[in-house]
Amino acid sequence: MKKGLRAGIILVLILLMTLPVSCSLISRDGGRETPGPTGPGPSLEPSPEPSLDPTPEPAKGTTTVKLRAVGDIIMHMSQVYAGEREDGYDFKPFFEDIKPYLEGADLVIGNLETTISNDERGYHGYPNFKSPEETLEAAKYAGFNILTTANNHSFDAKEFGVVNTIEKLEEYGIKFTGTARSQEERDRILIVEENDIRVGILAYTYGTNGMEVTIPQEKRGYMVNLIDKDLIEADVKRAREEGAEVIVVAMHWGDEYQRQPNSTQKDLADFLVSLGVDIVLGCHPHVLQPIEIRRAQLEDGSEKDVFIIYSLGNFVSNQDWQYSDSGVVIELDIIKDYDQDIIYLDNFGYTPTWVYKFSKGSGYDYRILPVGSFMDGDLNEQAKKRIKEVWNETTSHLGQEDLIIFE
Repeated sequence: MKKGLRAGIILVLILLMTLPVSCSLISRDGGRETPGPTGPGPSLEPSPEPSLDPTPEPAKGTTTVKLRAVGDIIMHMSQVYAGEREDGYDFKPFFEDIKPYLEGADLVIGNLETTISNDERGYHGYPNFKSPEETLEAAKYAGFNILTTANNHSFDAKEFGVVNTIEKLEEYGIKFTGTARSQEERDRILIVEENDIRVGILAYTYGTNGMEVTIPQEKRGYMVNLIDKDLIEADVKRAREEGAEVIVVAMHWGDEYQRQPNSTQKDLADFLVSLGVDIVLGCHPHVLQPIEIRRAQLEDGSEKDVFIIYSLGNFVSNQDWQYSDSGVVIELDIIKDYDQDIIYLDNFGYTPTWVYKFSKGSGYDYRILPVGSFMDGDLNEQAKKRIKEVWNETTSHLGQEDLIIFE
């Protein structure tokens, strides 16, 4: 009996000692909750075991920026006369046939190789280009949303030309890079975001035909971007720091009317690739120069494609002689792959173009034609012969390997 009573007392004491513990729960913030009202205790069913293999996030896929680029947009006086109307100017017909090849792209880039003037200041062709603002109206109509302004004709209308051109570009809602009205504006990198991809665009020229002497000394350093390796390197670095995922550089370089790049162009191309530039668009020779698609090695050991065209040729001008009467519309895709966390270039191609100059009234008129679509088009025999020659000249010079040729 004594042994049984003693054992019972011990059991009661053990139960009393454990009771406070069973009534105290750990709160979500790590403290202890006060005991709740009496009632059924917590379920004694075991919690499910946590999964050792968490469910992977669904694939996010890709997003794409479609880029188109052309060469020199030049306005000689015969073109200005062709666009003259009673109430102003209309150059939109120049672009009517090529417009479908620019539409649908996210970025459409061209080199504006003229300044924008007004009736009071007057208009002029070579050697000091001053064009009506309707030039920009037509470019906007054709699909251009970015025009580079750093070229050897940037100062053709002196300081007024730089300022007025920029103001008119802003009025027509066309982004620009290459010239500036202030140091602050020059230092502002053009970064365009489309479809969740940020593209930085820079432009530089070898010189300004000596017209820099018309610009006040204190303004020359910012009014146009000159080709300078230190400047380019600093701009590219800043573009990356400001979030550019892809960098396009337009270079006004090379020798006029030469169909091959010179040693300076090649050296600068190597330099741009070393900086991590993704796309190089060359202008100034007024003829086509070759395309290169290079494999560049990145700091982490991976590789990427870099697209280079040394010269895009003329997009529109009055230069109606062989090789200068033609150009291309470059097409490529910038693709961001969310799942692999990479951005790359793909679907490289071009559309050969030809400036069809024909008699109209007492002067001439102009149309930019997609060559492949008009080789059997409604043209006179001389034009048919020339447009077929342009197709052969362009495709043999730029090549067809790894490139899509659009008709």
